[in-house]
Amino acid sequence: MSDELTETLQNIKAITGVENVVLIQKDGLPVASAGVWFSKEEVFAVASSTCAIFGVARLIHGDFKYLLMESDTSKVFLASLPNDPDYFLTVTTAPRVNLAALFIEMKDNLSRLSFLLHQHVDGRLPPLRSYSSKETQDVLRGFAVAEGRNTTYELTRSVISLDRSQALALRALLRQVHDSIPDIQSVFLSLSGGVRVSLEGFTNDRLAAMSFALHDASERVVRTLRNSALQTVLCETERTRHFIYSVPNGVFSLWVNRDSQKLGLMRLLLKHYIEETRRVLASAAVTKPAIPDELKELLLSSSSDTGLMLTRRDP
Repeated sequence: MSDELTETLQNIKAITGVENVVLIQKDGLPVASAGVWFSKEEVFAVASSTCAIFGVARLIHGDFKYLLMESDTSKVFLASLPNDPDYFLTVTTAPRVNLAALFIEMKDNLSRLSFLLHQHVDGRLPPLRSYSSKETQDVLRGFAVAEGRNTTYELTRSVISLDRSQALALRALLRQVHDSIPDIQSVFLSLSGGVRVSLEGFTNDRLAAMSFALHDASERVVRTLRNSALQTVLCETERTRHFIYSVPNGVFSLWVNRDSQKLGLMRLLLKHYIEETRRVLASAAVTKPAIPDELKELLLSSSSDTGLMLTRRDP
């Protein structure tokens, strides 16, 4: 089966603009790969990183077909295999790849991969790979973009504050989006600090939080793989398209019926509203959360393998 899988992945790799292809189990274990620069360590890094996004996308959209992450330097494409929830495909491409051609040419190859897996694996998944503490640190060091530097971790999330005029301006923009695009299911802003701006009051807070989490996980993957800033996430199911755009200190999220507009036209319609939203949010007040030094030290310190801390609230 290995040769047939590799041949099928090479067929996808041969599509114009495609750079790397990795077949991955839903638990993060890579099965096969084809590409121009992936080493063994890079394959495992891509698999573990995109596995987190695959899991979040499945929580939000149980029947999602594909997820596309776009940046200035590349696109990262996650595709579910037809009728096979145990595997997915990760494809990295050049920034200006023809998406329509990619989707069309990948269709038969995805079906071929699903057939091979069902024929030879028959639902039996290989065991998860385990890592020692030293191996885990080696993997983390592999994500560094420069040699000879110590890795440091900081709390970077900020809290955004909106005055009345800014909140009204954002709601007006959301109303314009809602009225200009047919068959919208939901449109809202999910901002850092728990601020949610929408036309529906405080409903669907879980979806707002999950949209923010999906964008955040995607951004980390794009920065890890290509050291680039994420611009857009698009998740498509059988019935809906979920657009997530990066805005200052948050994300713009839109659910729309998949057949309401062509994808290219929808992007053109959204471009103006996203730019206006970014302009309004850029003028909002942003503050860093005040964290006690003791708590900051606890959050950022490395813990021992045997250490255990218990906390309680006194009555």
